[in-house]
Amino acid sequence: MKRLASLLFLVAAGAAPFACGGGKLAGSSADGGAGSSSGSMASDGSPGSPRPPWKPTSKLDLLFMIQNSSKTNDFLIANDFLTSAVPGFIHRLLNPNCVDTSGNGLGSSQSGKCAQGSLEFAPVIDMHVGIVTSSLGGRGGDQCPDNATNPAAPNLSAHTNDNGELVARGGVAGNPTVENPVADAPSPDNFLWWNPYAADTGNMTQPPSLSSESQLVSDLQSMFLGVNVHGCGFTAPLESWYRFLVQPDPYADVMHGPNGTVALDGVDATVVKQRHDFLRPDSVVAVVVVANKPEEVFDPLTFGAQGWAFSNTAFPGSPNMAAPEGTIECRSNPESTSCTSCAFIKNQASFSTECPNDPPGGMNGYLDPSDDALNVRAFHMKQRFGIDGQFPVDRYVTGLTSFTVPDRDHEHDANGNYAPSPDCGNPLFSMNLPVDTSSDLCHLAPGPRTPKQVFFAVIGGVPHQLLQTDPRNPDSPQKTTLGASDWNTVLGADPIHYDFTGADFHMLESEADRAGSSCPDTAADDCDPINGREFATNKSDLQFACIFPLAMALDCTSPGPGDAYKGVCACATGGLDAKTQLCEKGAAGYTQVQINGRAYPTIRPLAVARALGSQAVVGSICPIHAKEAAPGDPLYGYAPTLQALTDRLSSALAK
Repeated sequence: MKRLASLLFLVAAGAAPFACGGGKLAGSSADGGAGSSSGSMASDGSPGSPRPPWKPTSKLDLLFMIQNSSKTNDFLIANDFLTSAVPGFIHRLLNPNCVDTSGNGLGSSQSGKCAQGSLEFAPVIDMHVGIVTSSLGGRGGDQCPDNATNPAAPNLSAHTNDNGELVARGGVAGNPTVENPVADAPSPDNFLWWNPYAADTGNMTQPPSLSSESQLVSDLQSMFLGVNVHGCGFTAPLESWYRFLVQPDPYADVMHGPNGTVALDGVDATVVKQRHDFLRPDSVVAVVVVANKPEEVFDPLTFGAQGWAFSNTAFPGSPNMAAPEGTIECRSNPESTSCTSCAFIKNQASFSTECPNDPPGGMNGYLDPSDDALNVRAFHMKQRFGIDGQFPVDRYVTGLTSFTVPDRDHEHDANGNYAPSPDCGNPLFSMNLPVDTSSDLCHLAPGPRTPKQVFFAVIGGVPHQLLQTDPRNPDSPQKTTLGASDWNTVLGADPIHYDFTGADFHMLESEADRAGSSCPDTAADDCDPINGREFATNKSDLQFACIFPLAMALDCTSPGPGDAYKGVCACATGGLDAKTQLCEKGAAGYTQVQINGRAYPTIRPLAVARALGSQAVVGSICPIHAKEAAPGDPLYGYAPTLQALTDRLSSALAK
């Protein structure tokens, strides 16, 4: 594929990315020779010596990725459902169930002992718990500046760029304008350490150890609330944890250079230090993604270091701000070899046929602005633009399963296309991780952890009915494992390559009313029991996968609770969602009271889970029970998914 230099019509063709200091890793090979993706590595990072043997452990490193974009009401998710699931989840990890010889539950253990039966696994006695958010800033574009302020509290940051670093802000239920440092997760490490048998020595290589289960629970709940709700709309639910756990050399900054190119400058010393302290080589690892919006992060270095243009409000060189369109073949078959960007055939005789003007305002191979709303730039990119500026999903599957991964210098070919050459030890499967940026970030000694000790959970945009054992019974349990037919219903045959065969229509990303729905945007708000109905997106949003009732309605008017949620309350006057099934409807029409939350199809995180098979667990943002039927209701909120994750973790924890 040609470089994006020709895609930016006003940029000189063939422009090369500019060089910027800090992108080279100490000791990385100049030729970028491929390493082993599944074999062993010697202590210098090259293939060769055997890996240390894995030993049963009671160590767990638990990383949550919590979405905090300003559009999708994440405060409703975190406050009502995630925090309520924490006590039961933590309690079982620290006090495993007792089981009989057939594996049937006999209740919780007490102090690691069972009055009857035996423990399902040994209590977790050494656990790190951290949080990263979905906000990685504009990554070269003009959105989500690092210095943005919270519109509801100008004295606070909006947290539009958390850099994939661990955050421990601390928050208060129902008020995203309050932030308090979490004393038990001090800076710079920002994670909680559960180790009731370790005395805190004051050594900052570890935060203070916690010995009180109740304190661990309350600290984690406060940290969830402190993620808050005014982050970047370009959500990165996969890239954020990849940057923290896997990327050998996470950049410090995106720098603009000549001819529309960017370069990744420096290395983020905070990520390197936090990763060194958080990630032990001999622990079981679990990544929990909580996201109700599709991934919308672009690779700034792709297409000759000009992929950042997709995250810019006005596409560089465009006469109408919109991006170049794809050729006509893209509309019916994005996987066709004839599908490409109109920018790449600008000077060819077939241009007028292949790239007719997109009405009403498209011109010269550029889309009409109404077909290129910034909020949906990541939607079906190949079909709309002829190119896809996102990282491939395989990047994240590889990050959780491969012993080697590429550094920044070895992720793209000479033409700027994403073509990784794995040349570095994957930090997730290594030991003696570098503590600062002066260390060798690439040649890491192999550690004992294997992919069998790494787990991935998604609480995402998928109807819970598609995950239940009996979708007709609202009280049926969530499936602990999804089979091939289940996955086909959730995702279709291969949604990443536009094969949606077999997918439930609720899981189809679309700006228009979906053909499978019998509830168009003119239908009653409760026409569809899963998502209410379709709605008029004005080509600037996508249809919902599902909706759920809020535990407490939110009045978006001011003054009042709506003040605290300025900019994120869905039913505020003038907003796109103000006349949707999210809002209460009175005799005179829709009010400014939000009664429902929503989730969009989160295709890419779910595709990673599908690829990981038994190492993954899936749950719905829209819970089976949105209200607790009774104390300890196992179907309330996100308890089913976190308990299913614990079931899965039990296979790797010491018995």
